Amino acid sequence: MYHFHKDRKEVTIDHYNTPTPWMNYLSNGTFHTMISQAGGGVAFYRSPQIWRINHYRFFHLPTDRSGFYTYIKDNQDIWCPTSEPCKLKPDQWKAAHGMGYTRYEASKNGLEVTATYMVGKYENALLWDLKLKSDEDKQITVFPYVELGMMEFMRELQWQCYNKHQLSAYNLEDILIYRYGVEDQPKPKETPLVYFACDTEISGFDCDRDEFIGSYRSEENPIRVEENACSNSTLYGGDPCFAFQLTVDLKAGEEKEIHIFLGTAMTEEEILASVKNCRQKNFISKSMEALKQDWDEFLEKFQCELPDKEAETMINIWNPYQMERNFQFSRNISYYATGTFRGVGVRDTAQDILAMIPFDTKRAKDKLNLLFTQQYQDGHCNHYFFPTEGWEPVKRIHSDNHLWLVMDVYHIVMEEGKLDYLFTELPYYDGGENGTVWGHIKRSIAFTKKHLGEKGFPLMLSSDWNDMLYKVCREGKGESIWTSMQFGTVLNMMSQIAELMGEEASEYNRTYEEQKQLINTVAWDGQWFRRCITDEGTFIGSEAEEQAKIWLNTQSWAVISGMGDPAKQVQAMDSVRKYLNTEFGIKKIHPAMKDYPSKEDPLTYYNKGCGENGSVFCHANTWAIIAECMLGRSDLAYEYYHQLLPMVVQSRAGEYRYKAEPYVYASNIFGPESDKFGLANVSWLTGTAAWMYLAATQYLLGVKPRWEGLEIAPCIPKDWENIRIERVFRGCKYHITIKNRDKKVFIEHIEGRKEFSVEV
Repeated sequence: MYHFHKDRKEVTIDHYNTPTPWMNYLSNGTFHTMISQAGGGVAFYRSPQIWRINHYRFFHLPTDRSGFYTYIKDNQDIWCPTSEPCKLKPDQWKAAHGMGYTRYEASKNGLEVTATYMVGKYENALLWDLKLKSDEDKQITVFPYVELGMMEFMRELQWQCYNKHQLSAYNLEDILIYRYGVEDQPKPKETPLVYFACDTEISGFDCDRDEFIGSYRSEENPIRVEENACSNSTLYGGDPCFAFQLTVDLKAGEEKEIHIFLGTAMTEEEILASVKNCRQKNFISKSMEALKQDWDEFLEKFQCELPDKEAETMINIWNPYQMERNFQFSRNISYYATGTFRGVGVRDTAQDILAMIPFDTKRAKDKLNLLFTQQYQDGHCNHYFFPTEGWEPVKRIHSDNHLWLVMDVYHIVMEEGKLDYLFTELPYYDGGENGTVWGHIKRSIAFTKKHLGEKGFPLMLSSDWNDMLYKVCREGKGESIWTSMQFGTVLNMMSQIAELMGEEASEYNRTYEEQKQLINTVAWDGQWFRRCITDEGTFIGSEAEEQAKIWLNTQSWAVISGMGDPAKQVQAMDSVRKYLNTEFGIKKIHPAMKDYPSKEDPLTYYNKGCGENGSVFCHANTWAIIAECMLGRSDLAYEYYHQLLPMVVQSRAGEYRYKAEPYVYASNIFGPESDKFGLANVSWLTGTAAWMYLAATQYLLGVKPRWEGLEIAPCIPKDWENIRIERVFRGCKYHITIKNRDKKVFIEHIEGRKEFSVEV
C-alpha cells in the first residue's frame, strides 16, 4: 500500500482510498496547504482562523472534500490525476508525499498525467505543476478547480446567509481574483486578495461555484466539465470558486507542461507582479530545487545509520519533518482539528521548541521569545493565545505552562554553550519593566513556590499536563504530584544555570530536596507513585481507589526528575510494564474510568480506552522511553520506542484498524478497553513528534548537548553492533561511530580530522 524511499525522502501510496486521509503539509512559513493523498485539503494564508482560502468539510461525507482538483476530459471520459473526486478512476495511479511537496502520477486511455503540488519560497502560492503525455494524437480539456469559502470559517458557519453576499470573484487579465471583505472582519487591512492563474491560454473560466458544479451535483460530476464549456461566470455575492478551462492538443509521445498558481497578494498590482514572476521560465523547477535544498540542509543536522531501518527512516526524515510542521502550526489545523479555536498553546509550543533547538536555534529562540510575551510578572502564563489573529488569549492558569519555558532556556544554553540568550530583554504580558530571559524563568520558579498546596505539592490550579484533571481542583485546593516532578526537573536545570551565571544555587537545591522528600513519602503508594490530590484530599492514582489506580506520567517523571529513590524508580517502571504496557504501546492509566469518582460527577466523559481515559497516549510514551534509558535498561527502552514507530504499530494493528498515516506519529491510540483497540487518533500535530525525537536522539542514541560539549552516552539494544551518527553541533559536524561490542565510541571531528575514543 505504501513504500518509503529514503533516497528521495518520500513515501509513495499505491491506492487513493486510504482508511483516513493521509496528509502532507506544504508551507513557506506564510502560505500553507494541508493536502491528502487524494488531493483533498485546505490552503490558508498565515492563519486558518481568519484567512482560510478554500472549503474543507471536516467530518462530513464524502470524506476528504473539497481540495485542489484537475479534471481531465478525454472524449467522454472525465477523471482526475488525484483519483478523487471523480467516480471514474485512472487505470494506473500512485501518490507521493515528500518534504514540502506532494505528487500524483496517473494514466488512463494512454494519457499520462503527473501533478505536483508545492509551496515554494519565492511566492505565497500553491504551485501546481501538470505534465501531460499521450501515446497518440489527441485533444483534451483540462479543468483546474478550487472551491473557495469565506476566510473566517466560524463566521461562515454562523452568518453565511448574509456575509456571502459581500464576497466577490472576477477576472482580471485572465487571472481570477477573490476578494473577501465583510463587515467587522478582523484585520481587514492585512487580508489579502486570492488569485488563480496559469501559464497557458485559457478557453473559459468560472468564479461561481453553482454555475460550475450545477444543481444537485458535487465535485464528482461538475456540469461544466460534462458539457466541456465553462460559463465565464463572475461572482458578486454567493458561493465562489476558481475554475479554468484549458484546451490541450497533444501529439503522440509529446509531453506538455502546464502550471497553475493559487496564491495571495495584497493588491491587484501585486497579483499581476506575482503571476508574472510565477510565469517565468524555470520558475517551478527553481522553486522545487530551492525547496529540496532547504530540506536537505535542515535534515543533515542529524543523520544516523542503524540496524533498525524503520527507526532510521523516522529519525533521519519523517520525525524531524513532522516536528518542524508542529513547530509551525502548534495544534492548529489537521484532519482531526478544524483550525477554528486553537492558536499558539504555550505548553504545546514550548515542547515543540525543544526538538527545534538542535536544528535551528534562532528559530527556536524567536518562538520562545513570543511565548515569553504571554508570561505575567508573577511568573504564570496564558494558556494559549492568538498572535496573528489578535484575539484575546485564553488566560486559564495551569500549573505547568510556565515551567516548560525553563526547559527551553536550559536546552538553548546547553546547545549554544554560552549564556548570551539569558540577557535578552522581553516584556511581560501585564506590563511593567521588561525582564531578561533569566529574570523570566526565575519568576516561573517563584510562581510555583508561591502556589503550593496543603500537602506541599504544587497546586493543580486549572489542571496540569493532563487536561482532564481540571475537576480535581475546582475549589483551588487540588495538588499535582506530576507538576512536583516537573518542578524538580527544572529546579535542577535552574541550579546548573545559576552556577554558570556565578549565582547562588542553594535555594533551588533546597526546594528540590523538599519536593523530593514529599515524592518519596506522601506520593509513594507502595508499587508506584500517586498522580494527584483532589480538593477533598483524595489521592488519585492509588491502589486504594477502584479505578485509575496507576498513571503513567508520575512513574516516568519520578525517573526523569531524579526525585524517586532509586529502588522506587525501578519499582515504578516495573509497574508500568506490568499494568500499562500493551502490544500497541503504553496506556496512560489503568484501569480506565467509567464512573469515577462518582456517577454524578465523573472525572471524564471519555469512553474507556479513548483519549485520556486509558488510551495509549503516545506523547506520554516518550517519557517512559527516556526513563528506561536513564535507568540503563536499554532493551526495554528500545522495545517501547520501536513498538510505537508508526509503520510498526500500523503493521501490527492492521491498516484499517490503525487508519492514520504510517509515516508520522499520532497523539493517541485507542487502548485495550475500547472496542477499537489500535485505532490511531489525532496524527501530525502532536507533542509526540518533538519528544519522540528527543527520546531517540538524545537518550537511545545518547547524543546530547552539555555545557562542556557533546555527550555521547548511548542506551541501545545489546544486539546492535555498529551505529554511525552525524551531528552538527556549535558550527561543526561530528562523525560518530558507536561500536557496541567493545563498548567504545569513536568520534571523528570533520575539521582537523581528530579521532578519539570514549568509554560508554
